[in-house]
Amino acid sequence: MLGFHDQAKFATPAMFAALGDDTHDRADAGIVVRGELPSGLKGVLYRNGPGRFRRGDEIKRTVLDGDGVMQRLEFADGVAHYARRFVKTPKLLAEEHAGRFLKPSWTTTVPGLLANVGQHIQGTAGVTTYDVNGILLALDEGGASPGCEIDRDTLETLRPASLGLPDNDASPKPHAKRIAESGDWLFASTRYGAKGMQIDVVRHRRDGTRVATPTVLAPRVGYLHDFAATNRHAIFTLQAVELHSLRFLAGLASFSECIEWKPELGNIIVLINLATGEHRTFEAPPAWAWHMANAYEQGDAVIMDFVGYDDPGHFIGPDAQLAAIMHGKEGVNGAPGTIRRLVLSANGTLAETVLADGNFEFPQIDLRASGAAHERIYVTSCPTSGFFHTGIAALEVRTGRLDSYDFGASVNTGEPVFAADPNGGPDQGWLITQTLDVQRVTSGFAVLEAQNVAAGPVATVEVGQTMPLSLHGQWVAATPPLTQRH
Repeated sequence: MLGFHDQAKFATPAMFAALGDDTHDRADAGIVVRGELPSGLKGVLYRNGPGRFRRGDEIKRTVLDGDGVMQRLEFADGVAHYARRFVKTPKLLAEEHAGRFLKPSWTTTVPGLLANVGQHIQGTAGVTTYDVNGILLALDEGGASPGCEIDRDTLETLRPASLGLPDNDASPKPHAKRIAESGDWLFASTRYGAKGMQIDVVRHRRDGTRVATPTVLAPRVGYLHDFAATNRHAIFTLQAVELHSLRFLAGLASFSECIEWKPELGNIIVLINLATGEHRTFEAPPAWAWHMANAYEQGDAVIMDFVGYDDPGHFIGPDAQLAAIMHGKEGVNGAPGTIRRLVLSANGTLAETVLADGNFEFPQIDLRASGAAHERIYVTSCPTSGFFHTGIAALEVRTGRLDSYDFGASVNTGEPVFAADPNGGPDQGWLITQTLDVQRVTSGFAVLEAQNVAAGPVATVEVGQTMPLSLHGQWVAATPPLTQRH
Protein backbone atom coordinates (compact mmCIF):
# COMPACT_ATOMS: atom_id res chain seq x y z
CA MET A 1 0.00 0.00 0.00
CA LEU A 2 1.22 3.48 -0.82
CA GLY A 3 0.99 5.87 2.11
CA PHE A 4 -0.96 9.11 1.93
CA HIS A 5 -1.74 9.82 5.58
CA ASP A 6 1.32 11.97 6.16
CA GLN A 7 -0.78 14.78 4.72
CA ALA A 8 -2.07 17.79 6.63
CA LYS A 9 -4.87 16.80 8.98
CA PHE A 10 -7.18 19.54 7.79
CA ALA A 11 -7.38 21.25 4.41
CA THR A 12 -8.29 24.92 4.23
CA PRO A 13 -10.75 26.27 1.65
CA ALA A 14 -7.88 28.19 0.06
CA MET A 15 -6.03 24.91 -0.50
CA PHE A 16 -8.93 23.46 -2.45
CA ALA A 17 -9.12 26.60 -4.58
CA ALA A 18 -6.70 24.63 -6.79
CA LEU A 19 -9.79 22.78 -7.97
CA GLY A 20 -10.61 25.90 -9.94
CA ASP A 21 -7.15 26.49 -11.41
CA ASP A 22 -6.79 26.57 -15.17
CA THR A 23 -4.80 23.91 -16.99
CA HIS A 24 -3.21 23.56 -20.43
CA ASP A 25 -2.61 21.03 -23.21
CA ARG A 26 0.10 18.53 -22.45
CA ALA A 27 1.82 15.77 -24.40
CA ASP A 28 3.09 12.57 -22.80
CA ALA A 29 6.06 13.60 -20.66
CA GLY A 30 7.37 13.55 -17.12
CA ILE A 31 4.94 11.20 -15.39
CA VAL A 32 6.05 9.28 -12.30
CA VAL A 33 4.69 5.83 -11.43
CA ARG A 34 4.93 4.70 -7.82
CA GLY A 35 4.13 1.16 -6.77
CA GLU A 36 3.46 -1.62 -9.29
CA LEU A 37 0.82 -1.33 -11.98
CA PRO A 38 -1.21 -4.56 -12.26
CA SER A 39 -0.17 -6.69 -15.24
CA GLY A 40 -3.81 -7.22 -16.21
CA LEU A 41 -4.55 -3.49 -16.36
CA LYS A 42 -4.36 -2.90 -20.10
CA GLY A 43 -6.33 -0.20 -21.82
CA VAL A 44 -7.06 3.51 -21.79
CA LEU A 45 -8.82 5.69 -19.23
CA TYR A 46 -10.42 8.72 -20.86
CA ARG A 47 -11.57 11.56 -18.64
CA ASN A 48 -13.32 14.85 -19.34
CA GLY A 49 -14.05 17.94 -17.29
CA PRO A 50 -13.74 21.71 -17.18
CA GLY A 51 -10.19 23.02 -17.43
CA ARG A 52 -10.41 26.75 -18.13
CA PHE A 53 -12.28 28.98 -15.71
CA ARG A 54 -10.68 32.39 -16.30
CA ARG A 55 -10.08 34.82 -19.14
CA GLY A 56 -8.66 38.19 -18.19
CA ASP A 57 -10.52 39.47 -15.14
CA GLU A 58 -13.52 37.19 -15.74
CA ILE A 59 -14.07 33.96 -13.83
CA LYS A 60 -16.64 31.19 -14.12
CA ARG A 61 -19.23 31.18 -11.33
CA THR A 62 -18.81 27.51 -10.38
CA VAL A 63 -16.15 24.83 -10.57
CA LEU A 64 -18.55 22.74 -12.70
CA ASP A 65 -18.39 25.22 -15.56
CA GLY A 66 -15.44 25.64 -17.91
CA ASP A 67 -14.00 24.66 -21.26
CA GLY A 68 -13.63 20.92 -21.55
CA VAL A 69 -10.24 19.23 -21.41
CA MET A 70 -9.86 15.58 -22.37
CA GLN A 71 -7.33 13.34 -20.65
CA ARG A 72 -5.91 10.03 -21.87
CA LEU A 73 -4.13 7.64 -19.50
CA GLU A 74 -2.95 4.43 -21.15
CA PHE A 75 -1.74 1.34 -19.30
CA ALA A 76 0.17 -1.48 -21.00
CA ASP A 77 2.68 -4.00 -19.65
CA GLY A 78 3.18 -2.11 -16.40
CA VAL A 79 3.85 1.22 -18.13
CA ALA A 80 1.66 4.34 -18.19
CA HIS A 81 1.38 7.10 -20.80
CA TYR A 82 -0.53 10.34 -20.24
CA ALA A 83 -1.71 13.29 -22.33
CA ARG A 84 -4.43 15.94 -22.20
CA ARG A 85 -5.88 18.37 -24.70
CA PHE A 86 -8.63 20.96 -24.70
CA VAL A 87 -11.70 20.25 -26.77
CA LYS A 88 -11.56 22.80 -29.58
CA THR A 89 -15.20 23.89 -29.57
CA PRO A 90 -16.29 26.95 -31.58
CA LYS A 91 -16.76 28.72 -28.23
CA LEU A 92 -13.20 28.05 -27.06
CA LEU A 93 -11.64 29.09 -30.38
CA ALA A 94 -13.60 32.36 -30.53
CA GLU A 95 -12.86 33.25 -26.91
CA GLU A 96 -9.18 32.41 -27.24
CA HIS A 97 -9.02 34.88 -30.11
CA ALA A 98 -10.97 37.56 -28.21
CA GLY A 99 -9.19 37.02 -24.90
CA ARG A 100 -12.47 37.08 -22.98
CA PHE A 101 -15.68 35.13 -22.47
CA LEU A 102 -18.15 35.95 -25.23
CA LYS A 103 -21.14 33.72 -24.54
CA PRO A 104 -22.92 32.64 -21.34
CA SER A 105 -22.56 29.09 -20.10
CA TRP A 106 -24.89 27.06 -17.95
CA THR A 107 -23.77 28.49 -14.57
CA THR A 108 -22.20 31.78 -15.70
CA THR A 109 -23.38 34.92 -17.47
CA VAL A 110 -21.02 37.23 -19.36
CA PRO A 111 -20.60 41.00 -18.90
CA GLY A 112 -23.31 43.09 -20.53
CA LEU A 113 -27.02 42.38 -20.14
CA LEU A 114 -27.73 42.22 -23.87
CA ALA A 115 -25.08 39.54 -24.32
CA ASN A 116 -27.17 37.25 -22.10
CA VAL A 117 -30.67 37.96 -23.42
CA GLY A 118 -32.09 34.77 -24.88
CA GLN A 119 -29.22 32.88 -23.24
CA HIS A 120 -27.66 31.44 -26.38
CA ILE A 121 -25.51 29.01 -24.45
CA GLN A 122 -22.66 27.51 -26.43
CA GLY A 123 -21.33 24.11 -25.47
CA THR A 124 -17.98 23.59 -23.76
CA ALA A 125 -17.90 19.78 -24.22
CA GLY A 126 -16.59 19.51 -20.67
CA VAL A 127 -18.61 17.01 -18.61
CA THR A 128 -18.53 13.40 -19.82
CA THR A 129 -16.76 11.18 -22.33
CA TYR A 130 -17.94 7.93 -23.91
CA ASP A 131 -16.48 5.53 -26.45
CA VAL A 132 -19.58 4.61 -28.46
CA ASN A 133 -19.06 1.95 -31.11
CA GLY A 134 -15.49 3.15 -31.61
CA ILE A 135 -16.33 6.87 -31.65
CA LEU A 136 -14.98 8.87 -28.70
CA LEU A 137 -17.34 11.64 -27.57
CA ALA A 138 -16.90 14.67 -25.31
CA LEU A 139 -20.32 15.78 -24.08
CA ASP A 140 -21.62 18.83 -22.27
CA GLU A 141 -24.14 20.25 -19.80
CA GLY A 142 -26.61 22.86 -20.95
CA GLY A 143 -25.14 23.81 -24.29
CA ALA A 144 -27.08 24.06 -27.52
CA SER A 145 -24.60 21.68 -29.16
CA PRO A 146 -24.18 17.97 -28.42
CA GLY A 147 -20.43 17.99 -27.93
CA CYS A 148 -17.59 16.79 -30.12
CA GLU A 149 -16.01 13.69 -31.58
CA ILE A 150 -12.44 13.21 -30.38
CA ASP A 151 -9.53 11.26 -31.88
CA ARG A 152 -8.98 8.28 -29.57
CA ASP A 153 -5.18 8.42 -29.91
CA THR A 154 -4.27 12.10 -30.26
CA LEU A 155 -7.28 13.72 -28.49
CA GLU A 156 -7.62 16.05 -31.47
CA THR A 157 -11.10 17.50 -31.89
CA LEU A 158 -12.54 16.03 -35.08
CA ARG A 159 -16.08 17.33 -35.61
CA PRO A 160 -19.37 18.06 -33.82
CA ALA A 161 -20.97 14.96 -32.38
CA SER A 162 -24.08 13.53 -34.01
CA LEU A 163 -26.39 11.87 -31.50
CA GLY A 164 -29.59 11.68 -33.54
CA LEU A 165 -31.71 13.63 -31.06
CA PRO A 166 -34.45 16.09 -32.15
CA ASP A 167 -33.78 19.67 -33.24
CA ASN A 168 -30.22 18.91 -34.35
CA ASP A 169 -29.27 17.53 -30.95
CA ALA A 170 -30.43 20.61 -29.03
CA SER A 171 -30.20 20.35 -25.21
CA PRO A 172 -28.67 16.87 -24.92
CA LYS A 173 -28.01 15.48 -21.47
CA PRO A 174 -24.32 14.95 -20.65
CA HIS A 175 -24.84 11.39 -19.43
CA ALA A 176 -25.46 8.37 -21.64
CA LYS A 177 -26.18 4.76 -20.66
CA ARG A 178 -24.86 1.51 -22.11
CA ILE A 179 -27.02 -1.58 -21.64
CA ALA A 180 -24.71 -4.54 -21.08
CA GLU A 181 -27.18 -7.18 -22.33
CA SER A 182 -27.59 -5.63 -25.77
CA GLY A 183 -24.52 -3.41 -26.04
CA ASP A 184 -26.81 -0.52 -27.01
CA TRP A 185 -26.18 3.06 -25.92
CA LEU A 186 -28.95 5.46 -24.85
CA PHE A 187 -28.80 9.25 -25.19
CA ALA A 188 -31.42 11.70 -23.93
CA SER A 189 -32.36 15.35 -24.30
CA THR A 190 -34.96 17.80 -23.05
CA ARG A 191 -36.85 20.46 -25.01
CA TYR A 192 -38.72 23.37 -23.47
CA GLY A 193 -41.73 24.99 -25.11
CA ALA A 194 -45.30 26.17 -24.70
CA LYS A 195 -46.44 22.68 -23.70
CA GLY A 196 -43.77 22.32 -21.04
CA MET A 197 -40.75 20.03 -21.05
CA GLN A 198 -40.39 17.15 -23.47
CA ILE A 199 -38.04 14.19 -22.99
CA ASP A 200 -36.46 12.44 -25.97
CA VAL A 201 -34.40 9.24 -25.98
CA VAL A 202 -32.48 7.65 -28.85
CA ARG A 203 -30.91 4.18 -28.83
CA HIS A 204 -27.61 3.61 -30.68
CA ARG A 205 -27.42 -0.06 -31.59
CA ARG A 206 -24.14 -1.90 -31.99
CA ASP A 207 -24.70 -2.25 -35.74
CA GLY A 208 -24.78 1.54 -36.10
CA THR A 209 -28.54 1.92 -36.49
CA ARG A 210 -30.46 4.36 -34.30
CA VAL A 211 -33.95 3.98 -32.91
CA ALA A 212 -35.83 6.90 -31.33
CA THR A 213 -38.32 6.48 -28.51
CA PRO A 214 -41.52 8.52 -29.03
CA THR A 215 -41.30 11.91 -27.32
CA VAL A 216 -42.67 12.06 -23.77
CA LEU A 217 -44.24 15.20 -22.30
CA ALA A 218 -42.93 15.47 -18.75
CA PRO A 219 -45.47 16.07 -15.94
CA ARG A 220 -43.59 19.23 -14.99
CA VAL A 221 -40.63 21.32 -16.04
CA GLY A 222 -37.43 20.36 -14.26
CA TYR A 223 -33.69 19.94 -14.44
CA LEU A 224 -32.18 16.64 -15.59
CA HIS A 225 -28.47 15.84 -15.42
CA ASP A 226 -28.42 12.04 -15.46
CA PHE A 227 -30.86 9.17 -15.90
CA ALA A 228 -30.92 5.40 -15.45
CA ALA A 229 -31.90 2.61 -17.81
CA THR A 230 -32.69 -1.06 -18.07
CA ASN A 231 -32.98 -2.98 -21.33
CA ARG A 232 -36.68 -2.01 -21.55
CA HIS A 233 -37.01 1.28 -19.69
CA ALA A 234 -35.41 4.68 -19.14
CA ILE A 235 -35.92 6.28 -15.72
CA PHE A 236 -35.82 10.06 -15.24
CA THR A 237 -35.91 11.94 -11.94
CA LEU A 238 -37.71 15.29 -11.92
CA GLN A 239 -36.31 16.89 -8.81
CA ALA A 240 -38.17 19.13 -6.39
CA VAL A 241 -37.21 22.37 -8.10
CA GLU A 242 -38.82 25.29 -9.87
CA LEU A 243 -37.17 26.80 -12.94
CA HIS A 244 -37.53 30.57 -13.29
CA SER A 245 -37.26 30.48 -17.06
CA LEU A 246 -38.31 34.09 -17.72
CA ARG A 247 -35.50 35.37 -15.52
CA PHE A 248 -33.11 33.13 -17.40
CA LEU A 249 -34.30 34.14 -20.88
CA ALA A 250 -34.18 37.82 -19.92
CA GLY A 251 -30.47 37.40 -19.25
CA LEU A 252 -30.76 38.35 -15.58
CA ALA A 253 -29.13 35.16 -14.30
CA SER A 254 -27.52 31.96 -15.49
CA PHE A 255 -29.51 28.75 -15.90
CA SER A 256 -28.23 27.29 -12.63
CA GLU A 257 -29.07 30.47 -10.72
CA CYS A 258 -32.67 30.14 -11.91
CA ILE A 259 -33.13 26.76 -10.21
CA GLU A 260 -35.01 27.08 -6.91
CA TRP A 261 -35.12 24.16 -4.47
CA LYS A 262 -38.72 23.51 -3.33
CA PRO A 263 -38.84 20.29 -1.30
CA GLU A 264 -42.59 20.62 -0.79
CA LEU A 265 -43.02 19.65 -4.45
CA GLY A 266 -41.45 16.24 -3.95
CA ASN A 267 -39.72 14.36 -6.75
CA ILE A 268 -41.46 12.75 -9.70
CA ILE A 269 -40.01 9.63 -11.30
CA VAL A 270 -40.84 9.10 -14.98
CA LEU A 271 -40.58 5.50 -16.20
CA ILE A 272 -40.52 5.35 -20.01
CA ASN A 273 -40.95 2.23 -22.13
CA LEU A 274 -38.15 2.52 -24.68
CA ALA A 275 -40.06 0.69 -27.40
CA THR A 276 -43.41 2.46 -27.21
CA GLY A 277 -42.89 5.72 -25.33
CA GLU A 278 -45.62 4.73 -22.89
CA HIS A 279 -44.76 6.06 -19.48
CA ARG A 280 -45.79 6.02 -15.86
CA THR A 281 -45.08 8.53 -13.10
CA PHE A 282 -44.32 7.87 -9.44
CA GLU A 283 -44.26 10.32 -6.55
CA ALA A 284 -41.02 10.19 -4.58
CA PRO A 285 -39.55 11.97 -1.54
CA PRO A 286 -37.67 15.19 -2.34
CA ALA A 287 -34.01 14.55 -3.07
CA TRP A 288 -31.40 16.25 -5.18
CA ALA A 289 -29.67 13.69 -7.39
CA TRP A 290 -26.74 14.35 -9.67
CA HIS A 291 -25.95 10.76 -10.58
CA MET A 292 -27.57 7.34 -10.85
CA ALA A 293 -25.56 4.20 -10.15
CA ASN A 294 -27.69 1.71 -12.07
CA ALA A 295 -31.19 0.36 -12.60
CA TYR A 296 -32.56 -3.12 -13.25
CA GLU A 297 -35.80 -5.06 -13.33
CA GLN A 298 -36.79 -7.67 -10.76
CA GLY A 299 -40.06 -9.33 -11.62
CA ASP A 300 -42.55 -6.53 -12.24
CA ALA A 301 -40.53 -3.99 -10.24
CA VAL A 302 -37.86 -1.56 -11.41
CA ILE A 303 -35.02 -0.86 -8.97
CA MET A 304 -32.79 2.21 -9.20
CA ASP A 305 -29.80 3.08 -7.01
CA PHE A 306 -28.45 6.64 -6.83
CA VAL A 307 -26.75 9.22 -4.61
CA GLY A 308 -29.29 11.63 -3.15
CA TYR A 309 -29.18 14.79 -1.02
CA ASP A 310 -31.86 16.07 1.33
CA ASP A 311 -31.00 19.53 0.00
CA PRO A 312 -28.64 20.84 -2.72
CA GLY A 313 -27.06 23.59 -0.64
CA HIS A 314 -23.67 22.79 -2.15
CA PHE A 315 -25.00 23.90 -5.57
CA ILE A 316 -28.06 26.13 -5.13
CA GLY A 317 -27.85 29.36 -3.15
CA PRO A 318 -25.78 32.56 -3.03
CA ASP A 319 -22.87 30.98 -1.11
CA ALA A 320 -23.04 27.42 -2.42
CA GLN A 321 -19.78 25.55 -2.03
CA LEU A 322 -19.39 24.83 -5.75
CA ALA A 323 -19.35 28.61 -6.35
CA ALA A 324 -17.55 29.75 -3.19
CA ILE A 325 -14.57 27.50 -3.89
CA MET A 326 -13.78 29.62 -6.96
CA HIS A 327 -12.85 32.41 -4.56
CA GLY A 328 -11.00 30.27 -1.99
CA LYS A 329 -13.97 30.11 0.40
CA GLU A 330 -15.68 27.08 1.88
CA GLY A 331 -19.24 28.27 1.35
CA VAL A 332 -22.35 26.27 2.24
CA ASN A 333 -21.96 22.49 2.25
CA GLY A 334 -25.60 21.53 2.35
CA ALA A 335 -26.68 17.98 3.17
CA PRO A 336 -24.36 15.02 2.49
CA GLY A 337 -24.98 12.62 -0.37
CA THR A 338 -26.22 9.20 0.74
CA ILE A 339 -26.60 6.05 -1.34
CA ARG A 340 -30.30 5.37 -1.87
CA ARG A 341 -32.58 2.87 -3.59
CA LEU A 342 -35.95 3.39 -5.23
CA VAL A 343 -38.26 0.45 -5.92
CA LEU A 344 -40.95 1.20 -8.50
CA SER A 345 -43.72 -1.38 -8.19
CA ALA A 346 -46.17 -2.46 -10.88
CA ASN A 347 -49.09 -1.28 -8.71
CA GLY A 348 -47.85 2.32 -8.95
CA THR A 349 -46.26 2.56 -5.50
CA LEU A 350 -42.71 3.65 -4.76
CA ALA A 351 -40.46 2.86 -1.82
CA GLU A 352 -37.18 4.60 -0.96
CA THR A 353 -34.51 3.21 1.34
CA VAL A 354 -31.05 4.45 2.30
CA LEU A 355 -28.42 1.84 1.49
CA ALA A 356 -25.54 3.73 3.11
CA ASP A 357 -25.34 6.84 5.27
CA GLY A 358 -22.23 8.97 4.94
CA ASN A 359 -21.02 11.48 2.39
CA PHE A 360 -20.75 10.07 -1.14
CA GLU A 361 -20.87 11.05 -4.82
CA PHE A 362 -20.06 9.83 -8.34
CA PRO A 363 -21.56 6.31 -8.08
CA GLN A 364 -20.17 3.71 -10.47
CA ILE A 365 -20.56 -0.04 -11.01
CA ASP A 366 -18.89 -2.83 -12.94
CA LEU A 367 -20.45 -1.83 -16.27
CA ARG A 368 -20.74 -5.47 -17.31
CA ALA A 369 -23.83 -5.38 -15.05
CA SER A 370 -25.28 -2.15 -16.44
CA GLY A 371 -29.04 -2.51 -16.72
CA ALA A 372 -28.94 -5.72 -14.67
CA ALA A 373 -28.58 -6.46 -10.96
CA HIS A 374 -25.26 -5.23 -9.57
CA GLU A 375 -23.37 -6.39 -6.48
CA ARG A 376 -21.28 -3.33 -5.59
CA ILE A 377 -21.43 0.44 -5.97
CA TYR A 378 -18.20 2.45 -6.10
CA VAL A 379 -18.21 6.07 -4.92
CA THR A 380 -16.07 8.95 -3.76
CA SER A 381 -16.36 9.43 0.00
CA CYS A 382 -15.43 11.81 2.77
CA PRO A 383 -15.51 11.47 6.58
CA THR A 384 -16.53 15.13 6.93
CA SER A 385 -19.15 17.34 5.31
CA GLY A 386 -18.69 19.04 1.97
CA PHE A 387 -18.91 18.22 -1.71
CA PHE A 388 -15.15 17.77 -2.23
CA HIS A 389 -14.18 14.27 -1.21
CA THR A 390 -10.97 12.65 -0.01
CA GLY A 391 -11.63 8.93 -0.30
CA ILE A 392 -12.98 6.02 -2.31
CA ALA A 393 -15.51 3.44 -1.07
CA ALA A 394 -17.22 0.29 -2.30
CA LEU A 395 -20.67 -0.66 -1.01
CA GLU A 396 -21.83 -4.27 -1.06
CA VAL A 397 -25.51 -3.70 -1.71
CA ARG A 398 -26.75 -7.00 -0.23
CA THR A 399 -24.88 -6.72 3.08
CA GLY A 400 -24.45 -2.96 3.45
CA ARG A 401 -20.72 -3.45 4.08
CA LEU A 402 -18.51 -0.49 3.16
CA ASP A 403 -14.95 -1.08 2.00
CA SER A 404 -13.23 2.31 2.00
CA TYR A 405 -9.93 4.16 1.92
CA ASP A 406 -9.26 7.81 2.71
CA PHE A 407 -6.27 9.60 1.19
CA GLY A 408 -6.07 12.34 3.82
CA ALA A 409 -7.59 15.78 4.12
CA SER A 410 -5.38 17.48 1.54
CA VAL A 411 -5.99 14.97 -1.27
CA ASN A 412 -9.13 15.38 -3.34
CA THR A 413 -10.50 12.38 -5.23
CA GLY A 414 -12.55 12.10 -8.40
CA GLU A 415 -15.04 9.59 -9.77
CA PRO A 416 -13.76 6.00 -9.40
CA VAL A 417 -13.83 4.32 -12.80
CA PHE A 418 -14.00 0.50 -12.75
CA ALA A 419 -11.53 -1.35 -14.98
CA ALA A 420 -12.39 -5.04 -15.24
CA ASP A 421 -9.76 -7.75 -14.85
CA PRO A 422 -9.88 -9.43 -18.29
CA ASN A 423 -9.64 -12.84 -16.62
CA GLY A 424 -11.85 -12.08 -13.63
CA GLY A 425 -15.48 -12.39 -12.65
CA PRO A 426 -18.01 -9.73 -11.62
CA ASP A 427 -16.44 -6.81 -9.73
CA GLN A 428 -12.96 -8.24 -10.09
CA GLY A 429 -10.68 -5.53 -11.35
CA TRP A 430 -9.42 -2.12 -10.34
CA LEU A 431 -10.68 1.36 -9.54
CA ILE A 432 -8.90 4.33 -11.10
CA THR A 433 -9.47 7.71 -9.47
CA GLN A 434 -7.96 11.06 -10.31
CA THR A 435 -6.31 12.82 -7.37
CA LEU A 436 -5.33 16.38 -6.57
CA ASP A 437 -2.79 16.70 -3.75
CA VAL A 438 -2.91 20.33 -2.70
CA GLN A 439 -0.15 19.99 -0.11
CA ARG A 440 2.36 18.45 -2.50
CA VAL A 441 0.99 20.58 -5.36
CA THR A 442 0.59 17.71 -7.78
CA SER A 443 -2.14 15.88 -9.67
CA GLY A 444 -2.31 12.25 -10.63
CA PHE A 445 -4.21 8.99 -10.55
CA ALA A 446 -4.48 6.17 -8.04
CA VAL A 447 -5.17 2.51 -8.83
CA LEU A 448 -6.94 0.44 -6.15
CA GLU A 449 -8.09 -3.17 -6.10
CA ALA A 450 -11.88 -3.14 -6.41
CA GLN A 451 -12.20 -6.11 -4.02
CA ASN A 452 -9.91 -4.56 -1.39
CA VAL A 453 -10.33 -0.80 -1.42
CA ALA A 454 -9.29 -0.46 2.23
CA ALA A 455 -5.77 -1.61 1.35
CA GLY A 456 -5.24 1.65 -0.50
CA PRO A 457 -3.56 2.24 -3.85
CA VAL A 458 -1.44 -0.48 -5.40
CA ALA A 459 0.04 2.15 -7.70
CA THR A 460 -0.13 5.86 -8.40
CA VAL A 461 0.65 7.94 -11.47
CA GLU A 462 1.82 11.51 -10.88
CA VAL A 463 1.34 13.91 -13.78
CA GLY A 464 2.94 17.02 -12.31
CA GLN A 465 1.40 20.35 -11.37
CA THR A 466 -2.14 20.53 -10.07
CA MET A 467 -5.03 20.61 -12.48
CA PRO A 468 -8.78 20.58 -11.87
CA LEU A 469 -10.38 17.22 -11.15
CA SER A 470 -12.20 16.13 -14.26
CA LEU A 471 -15.81 15.13 -13.74
CA HIS A 472 -16.30 11.80 -15.50
CA GLY A 473 -14.43 9.09 -17.35
CA GLN A 474 -14.64 5.78 -19.18
CA TRP A 475 -12.32 2.80 -19.25
CA VAL A 476 -11.71 1.25 -22.67
CA ALA A 477 -10.06 -2.14 -22.27
CA ALA A 478 -7.37 -3.27 -24.70
CA THR A 479 -9.08 -6.68 -24.73
CA PRO A 480 -12.74 -7.03 -23.76
CA PRO A 481 -13.19 -8.94 -20.47
CA LEU A 482 -14.17 -12.59 -20.83
CA THR A 483 -17.74 -11.94 -19.66
CA GLN A 484 -18.17 -9.23 -22.30
CA ARG A 485 -16.74 -10.93 -25.39
CA HIS A 486 -19.03 -11.88 -28.25
